[in-house]
Amino acid sequence: MDLQISVVLLFVFLTGGYSLKCYSCLPDSTGSCKAQVETCPAGFSKCASSVVEQSDAGSTKVFITKACANQCKPGTQQIDGGSFSVQCCDTDLCNAADGMYKGSLILLFSPLLFYFLCQ
Repeated sequence: MDLQISVVLLFVFLTGGYSLKCYSCLPDSTGSCKAQVETCPAGFSKCASSVVEQSDAGSTKVFITKACANQCKPGTQQIDGGSFSVQCCDTDLCNAADGMYKGSLILLFSPLLFYFLCQ
């Protein structure tokens, strides 16, 4: 029983000082975005990725922005000549270019660890 309490306290202390990491970039004039890893400041608990698509004379330009966010409302809106979409997530580097949301390994393996400790 003491081991179980110790493990729970260890997880609490390990995650207490946790800072979220997100990809961050602003598009250049061509719309491309060179993402860099950013540690989010206090109060910013989401990673956001927004995509603006503009159609003009048969061609479509895509502008991608990635950043830490304190508030994030996912969705897609139609704007003049295109669309604007926002995706939100809350795990490290989840706003990657491939759109794959990566979970925390601690959260993934903690139920398995508790299963073996409680037997």
